[in-house]
Amino acid sequence: MKKGIVYIILIASVLLSIFYGFQKSGFHEDEYYTYFSSNRSLGLYQPDREWQDRQTIYDEFSVKPGEGFNYRLVKQVQSWDVHPPVYYFIFHTLCSFVPGTFTKWTGLITNLIAFVISYMALYALLKALRLSNKVMLLTLAFWGLNPQTVSCNMLIRMYAWLTAAIFICAYLHIRFIREYEGNKDDLKRYCIGLVLPIAVVSYLGVLIQYFYIFFFGCIGFALTIWLLVRKKDVRNAAVYVAGCCISMVFAVLTYPAMVHHLLGGYRGTGATGSMFALDNTVMRLSFFCGLLNDFVFGKGLILIAAIFIGGVMLVLSKHQKELKFTPEAVILTAGTAGYFFLTTKAALLVGSASNRYEMPIYGLVILLIFWAVYYVADRIGNKMFTAAITMVILVFLIKGHIFGGNVLFLYKEDVAKIDYARENKENVAIVMFNPATPHNVWRLTDELLQYDRVFYMNEENLDKITEPDVVNADKIVLYVADNDHKEDALKNITDSCGKVENMTQIDSEDMWTTYEAQ
Repeated sequence: MKKGIVYIILIASVLLSIFYGFQKSGFHEDEYYTYFSSNRSLGLYQPDREWQDRQTIYDEFSVKPGEGFNYRLVKQVQSWDVHPPVYYFIFHTLCSFVPGTFTKWTGLITNLIAFVISYMALYALLKALRLSNKVMLLTLAFWGLNPQTVSCNMLIRMYAWLTAAIFICAYLHIRFIREYEGNKDDLKRYCIGLVLPIAVVSYLGVLIQYFYIFFFGCIGFALTIWLLVRKKDVRNAAVYVAGCCISMVFAVLTYPAMVHHLLGGYRGTGATGSMFALDNTVMRLSFFCGLLNDFVFGKGLILIAAIFIGGVMLVLSKHQKELKFTPEAVILTAGTAGYFFLTTKAALLVGSASNRYEMPIYGLVILLIFWAVYYVADRIGNKMFTAAITMVILVFLIKGHIFGGNVLFLYKEDVAKIDYARENKENVAIVMFNPATPHNVWRLTDELLQYDRVFYMNEENLDKITEPDVVNADKIVLYVADNDHKEDALKNITDSCGKVENMTQIDSEDMWTTYEAQ
């Protein structure tokens, strides 16, 4: 019966994500990068005073017929930027099965595959920890149906696959502890059965997303201390550390660009500077703890913590069994807390979208909190107390969906913008871009793909416009980058286009303003 409920929760979780998937109406600019860097052909560019047709843009976000399964190009493109390649290999593979197609569903299906793997890994972890059915099922349900798990599935980036790698890593380390005694004296069995799986998963994990190192390093350090201090097993500790180091060295050898990505480049340098800055620690911890409270627990984390602390005090006051900390609980907490803290120090602060950096360990945070709460509840031995906790937890889960609007990366606000572009696709569309940040044109992709062709203009080029189809247009839709040359560029439109008399602002979004000129 328990296994049946586990799979019912899995199916319900997948269906919930599909339900939200149909509501996803736009893309984050990084999601456009996912498509472009996985499937690019010639490379996107922004010409000045030239037309660019729809197919040219479309080809850079989809796999062109005959260009599928080109993993060498995918790896090369990532080496130019700041990311490891494995996630992009996976995404490019799915896109290669549907050449000529640019759709959100290739990205969402890629994520849902990772979600199923993550779910089964979390289930295996819960079984390895030998937790009660109540904790197991509640953890699976709360994580699988959580708004931030759905958000992770909606964001077409590498974080769903990073979640899978971290969950599997956590499971393998708990299995290591459980099976250590039966393998410690046979070096071959110890290496192949316990160390090798961790090394293989960690090789793949770090090549999915570099933040994997935070979790791997912290849980690995905790396990090494356990081997040295509790088990006094120097040989096997050394073998474990060697296996972990070899996996990281092999990752560098197969993807040398990661050294520059981690130690240099704009993200590596920025993350390193933030990591070692002490003055931002409290602010960053407060920010990410606030995201955890608001978006994962529906603003109920403080109440759950208060119930837990009250329960601990009640247990201690009654002199019941002492509260024990198992090695499994300690190393899992070390890995989870270490990742959370180090990520708060290194991640970008971009409002609610910063949840993506912590999403990979939200499931483990949920597990540890529920494990602790129900451990204390069992010591109290009051069924009403346990039932009340369960009800509170479920209420906050439902609240996050119905009242909180906590599912991110849907971009429903883009519907009106896309509809406007579609309604005006027969008119002239001009993109006036900032030459310092031409890549920001990607933010307009869904809108620009509604037009058969788009005219591009460098805002800093104030030469009079001579393109006949532009200067003789009765109506022009303008997508104007917000920068210091914006007003001069708009004046150039009115001066060059004889039929343009009025300029009306239609919409404004991050870095761009849409005008209608006629």
